[in-house]
Formats: sequence, structure tokens, C-alpha cells
Amino acid sequence: MNSAPRRLHICYVESGYPHPHGGGGAGTYVQLVGQELVRRGHRVSVVAAWCSQCPHRIEEDGVTVYRPRFQGPLHWYLSKTPGLRIGALALRYLENGLQLCRFLENLHRIQPIDVVEFSEGGDFWHALRSRFPYIAHLHGSRYTFLRQAGKPVGRSDWWHRCLELFAIKRAQCVMSPSRAILDVVQQEAGKSFRHAAVIPYPLDPRLLECPSETRKDKAGKKIVLFAARNDPVKGADVLLAAIPLVRQQIPDVEFRLFGYRPDRARRLPDGVTCFPFVPKQELLAQYHQADLVIVPSRWDNSPNMVYEAMAAGKAIVASHVGGIPEVVVDGETGLLVPSGDSEALADAIVQLLLANEVRTRMGRRGRDRIVQLADLQRNVDQRLAIYRRLMDTSSRLGTPSPIR
Repeated sequence: MNSAPRRLHICYVESGYPHPHGGGGAGTYVQLVGQELVRRGHRVSVVAAWCSQCPHRIEEDGVTVYRPRFQGPLHWYLSKTPGLRIGALALRYLENGLQLCRFLENLHRIQPIDVVEFSEGGDFWHALRSRFPYIAHLHGSRYTFLRQAGKPVGRSDWWHRCLELFAIKRAQCVMSPSRAILDVVQQEAGKSFRHAAVIPYPLDPRLLECPSETRKDKAGKKIVLFAARNDPVKGADVLLAAIPLVRQQIPDVEFRLFGYRPDRARRLPDGVTCFPFVPKQELLAQYHQADLVIVPSRWDNSPNMVYEAMAAGKAIVASHVGGIPEVVVDGETGLLVPSGDSEALADAIVQLLLANEVRTRMGRRGRDRIVQLADLQRNVDQRLAIYRRLMDTSSRLGTPSPIR
């Protein structure tokens, strides 16, 4: 008689785990997977970024979230020293990583950890010696995004990336939501990872529970939505340059930007309203109110906004970069345009806003596609299989001693 699979304790290290006033795509992924793992009887811990407005430790839907404050003074002093400041970013990574490593060791003593999953660069010290196997989940480092977006990359960024790549190369498995970023990181590392898996992000089931038709206002104005963290690589400036071109042809279109904080010195185009970060349920409702969703990234991995928009049955206009074409099918579920091209972006927005039937058909196809591609249950099954395989391998080979 076969015994039931052992319950695991899985620890995720993800700074952008969602909270009432912030979060990111990788954090949303961890939240969805973590909650589903808890529903299946597993124990899930998350080590997230410190926040002055959040508790140090909290239980959220069965997931234990820690927000420790890691402080390392050496990198601060180095950043103020001419000639040495280029090493400050790498030193901060090492200082914070050492404290993180100790935190995980203490957590392991309280409740033994089976697997740790780090977002992107992980922890240099944990890569040297650890008591438990770990996964590097590629999300996109500062160096990678700058380089792929054609932005200047300094020596400070490169030294920091070298340390991250050391941790990634020593991971028992490298996981990625897109083939594009896996290929890029393998090029950076100068090797093909022996154990790698491409698994798209999971879909938030709450999106599928929302009504398929929601009218946004009595006047019936067209609404275009953009939602992303306040990061230049997300292409908000490209969208802002395209908006006046769109409004020349569709004067009453309304653009809603969530998460973007405009420069006070820059005057926003007419028809633009900026909103701060809003709770997930409110943002999901906004997707259903929109006619079109824009993803104008200068480069990207597999942005969560694409998944959410497609699940809401919305056509997408996005940049043809990174992992986006792996999800958005040009001409079927949306339109893809060259990165950084405001005129092409404006033309595509106008084209779909004026073609109601085409836009609706693309939205339906996109919903069908993302439901199949990013099913939460199948997604968690795939990840659990990897976690268990790592545990089996680790138990056969033996595990190294922890850092003391």
C-alpha cells in the first residue's frame, strides 16, 4: 500500500511579495502558488522585503510572510567613497545575503525547510554551503533589463550580476516563466543549465470569476489600461508619447495608468489619469472595465499584466520583446509592435479601438489561450514535481553543512 506524499515546507525568497501598498509580478506568482500549496496541506514561508508599514511576521491565507530588516552599513560607506563606490551594489548584495542566509538557517532550525526558491540572483552565501536544495527562479535582474533594453550598464551592475550568476549556476534547478529570459541568462552565464524548466506564471482564478461584460460608464467612452511598477523599462514614457497621437483620432478615449508615478515636472497628456497601487481585487475589476490593455515594455520577461488582461478577455497591444510573444499571439490575441516606437504603438491602439468585433474576438481567443497555458492546478503540479525531485536527489547525494 503506497503512503501519501510527504507534506513539504517550501520557502520562497521574493522581495516583491504583495502587500496593501506594493508588489510585483514575481510576488504575485509566489502568492498564488503559495496559497494553493497551503490548500494542498503544505507549509509555505515567504521572506519578503522589509516594509515600515507591515508587520515583521504575518499569516496571510495560511502563508507565513516574514519581512525582516536587513541592514549592512559597509556598502553605504563604500557608496560615499570616490573610486570605490562602483563596488557598493555588489557589497550590498553580499551584506544582505549574509543576513538572509542566517535568517534562513534560523528558520530551518524552527521548522526544517525542504526547498528554497530564490527569485533571480538568490544568495551568494547560500550558494556556497546550505542544508537544503534551492531553485533560482528567473524574473529579471537590473543588469539584464538594462542591457536588453539598450540602457547603459556600469561596472557596478556587472560586478553585482557576476555574484548573482554564481548563485544561479550553483542552483539545483533554474526555473523560468519564459524561454526568452532563460536563453538570455544562459548567455550571461556562458553555459546551458543542466536542470532548467520553463513554466509560465499561474493564472489568478479570481479573474475568471469576474463578469465577462462590465460597462464602464454611461457615456460609453473607450478605456485603455496600463498597470506596472514605476520602472522606466516598463515603457510608460512610450505610452505617454503615443497618447496625443491616439487622441487626435479618438478624442474622448480615456487612459488609466495604475502604479505609474509621473514626474512632477512633466505635464501629462489630456485624457490620462494616474492611480497609485491598488488592491488586487480592485485592479481585476479595472481590467474588466477596460476596452484595451497596453504593455509597452522596452524589454520584459513574462509580465503578469499580460496574463491578467487575457484572463479578463481583453485584447492587448504590447511590445515584441522578451517573453511577451510567447504569450501574446500577434494578430490573434492582440497586436505586437516594435519596442520604443510610440507611433507604431499609437497606430495599433487606434486600430483596435475602432474595430470592436476584432477586439472582442481577440479578447475571447486570449482568454481561451491563457486558461490553457497558465492553469493554476497544473502549474502547481509541475512545480511540486520539481520540488520533490530535488529533495530525492538531495537525500541520495547528501546535503552539505550549514554556514556557521
